[in-house]
Amino acid sequence: MNSLLKRSLWTVAFLVGFAAWFFGLFIDLTGDSGLYAAISRQMVESGDWLNLKINGEPYEQKPHLFFWLAGLGIQLFGNSNWAFKLLPFIFAVSSVYFSYRLAKLLFGKHAGNLAALITGTSQMFFLYLLDFHTDSVLQAAVVFAVWQLAEYLKKGNSIHFVLGFTGVGLAMLTKGPVGAVLPFLFVLSYLLLKKDFRQLFHPKWILGVLLVLIIISPTLYHLWKSFGAEGFRFYFIDNNIGRVTGKVAGSSTDPFFYLYNLLWAFLPWTLFVIFAIAGEIESWFTQNTMNKTNAALLCSILVLLLVFSIAKGKAPNYVLMFVPLIAVITSGRMQVWLQREAPLPKGLFYVQVSVLILISALLVFAGVTILESGIVMSLLFLLAIAVLFGVFMLAERSRLKRLLFSSVTVIVVFNLYLNTQLIPFLYSYQGHRQVLEIFEGRGEAVGQLYSFGLEEYELFFNAKDSVISIVSWRELYESRNEAGKWVYTEEDKFVEMLFLGLPIDTVYQIRQRGMNRISLDFLTRKSRDKSLSANYLVRLKRNVEAMGSQNVDSLANSLSRKMGFFSPYFDEFFFGKEIKSLHINRKDEYTPPVIIPLDGLRKRNQLEFKLALEYRGQTDFAEKDVVLVMSVEKEKQNLLYRIFPLQWTGNSRNWETAIFTEEFTADLPPGALLSFYIWNKTGKQVEIKSMDVKVTSE
Repeated sequence: MNSLLKRSLWTVAFLVGFAAWFFGLFIDLTGDSGLYAAISRQMVESGDWLNLKINGEPYEQKPHLFFWLAGLGIQLFGNSNWAFKLLPFIFAVSSVYFSYRLAKLLFGKHAGNLAALITGTSQMFFLYLLDFHTDSVLQAAVVFAVWQLAEYLKKGNSIHFVLGFTGVGLAMLTKGPVGAVLPFLFVLSYLLLKKDFRQLFHPKWILGVLLVLIIISPTLYHLWKSFGAEGFRFYFIDNNIGRVTGKVAGSSTDPFFYLYNLLWAFLPWTLFVIFAIAGEIESWFTQNTMNKTNAALLCSILVLLLVFSIAKGKAPNYVLMFVPLIAVITSGRMQVWLQREAPLPKGLFYVQVSVLILISALLVFAGVTILESGIVMSLLFLLAIAVLFGVFMLAERSRLKRLLFSSVTVIVVFNLYLNTQLIPFLYSYQGHRQVLEIFEGRGEAVGQLYSFGLEEYELFFNAKDSVISIVSWRELYESRNEAGKWVYTEEDKFVEMLFLGLPIDTVYQIRQRGMNRISLDFLTRKSRDKSLSANYLVRLKRNVEAMGSQNVDSLANSLSRKMGFFSPYFDEFFFGKEIKSLHINRKDEYTPPVIIPLDGLRKRNQLEFKLALEYRGQTDFAEKDVVLVMSVEKEKQNLLYRIFPLQWTGNSRNWETAIFTEEFTADLPPGALLSFYIWNKTGKQVEIKSMDVKVTSE
């Protein structure tokens, strides 16, 4: 009876853990997962599964496997969070089985069960089954490769050789050469410890490398086609060594970054992991014979962790690759404790109980501090923990098994609470979800939605219809006449839109917060509003709508005095003296263009263009580095083009006025436009105070 009750309670705990995984599939995307989802959707919609792109631009940062898995889910089940996550989820969860098989090979069946338990219930595993990164898939491919290579090294079967290098190929098809490093270090360490130099230098390894090259060939083809030799260099060198040196990404100099992250990544098993690794290292010096497979596995992990720790490019998700393999090492030591072949380390029991109490207290604290009415729900979840543990205590006498069950119960209930209550609430503050509720909730044909200068890639994935990304003011202007145009942008660009006098119909302020960095002031209800930043969803009028809402005669007379000729159609981008300063730098290479329709002058033979520009520089720049561009255009074709160089010596920080005059004769077709804008080629900061235009004709 007790045995049946214990199995039933373990089943309940596993079902709660699976429920936490399951609800994570429906949580909104954020950060990198939003980017990957947007790429996957655009891949499916384009039908091109080989050339990865984001908003029309080739994407080289990650290889294909993750996008193929996510894209297949979208193709089969439609465009939704759970469809995007489903197949990467299945692939990621397979690492639970692979860790079971590797631990069973090294230590026995009981260790296999423990390795699977630790892997599947580690906090980092829960986190990256809701916030998917390529590492979610990478860790499964790596542990599969190590398992199969360990089988080959022990048994010598060719099938394990092929499967091992298949795993390496899949890991490299997920995140590049970093996927091959840990399996390579494992094989190298094992053969060196055995002093098997003959096998170490055997030519058979070349066959494995060729198999890997075949598997990653789609990525190599994509990189060659899109970027040429530079694509290969980025894949094999820059994206790996560059992250170590900081050339590609990162500037961290904290050597303990991953140690900090491992402490929470393995909760609630952190203490078991520490004691197990310490015990394994101690055994190298105290036992007569070393288990070379175990030692090779731990050595490969420690070496790669050391490399990661000195690298300047760091991220918590990089640790995920180590979780199943460290769980395997930990399971061997825990199996010894369960079989009473060695005493439980002194103090582990009481410290672990304290950790579980803290996690339970954190559950209640989250309900009280973060959610408006979360105290009742958090207490119900806490009650579930108490009931499960209380019943299990009646059926189980082993203190260690009670500790294991309580650890599992606390962490699975805690993550079920996170994935059903807390995280969905916090993610509701993301801007893209608020924008889509406004834009798509109007129940009418609302026109086209644009994202201007924002990298909220979740918007491109979650929108029912395609969202167009624009990054320059010229693109914004070129789409100005579309009916029902909506623009989602950041505060700085919205202010510039107001300066430029765009014909705005409606403005929605989006009080939002990204989820990549969650601060204490955001988590606390009283200070949350202050932690939010403002983006804006703007509905623009068409030109005719804008003119219809103003006094046409008054506007025409004003513009006539300003520009020297009558232009009843001009109501677009306009610089005036009210612009005190408009900054441009590397992020905004072009100023917004000033556009003047020339329909009223197209029968004239000669135009004189005169512009007085008042500007200054924050840093020195040379002539031709910053230029004023003037062009006459028709349907994106340049009919006439002039460049006026600017310069700044840095001798004075006062405003400088430059006057430009250009006289030309041109055959102007209907719809021709005169435009001018500042092009900053250096990234040095320039400020514009005012821009006055005068155009006359014979």
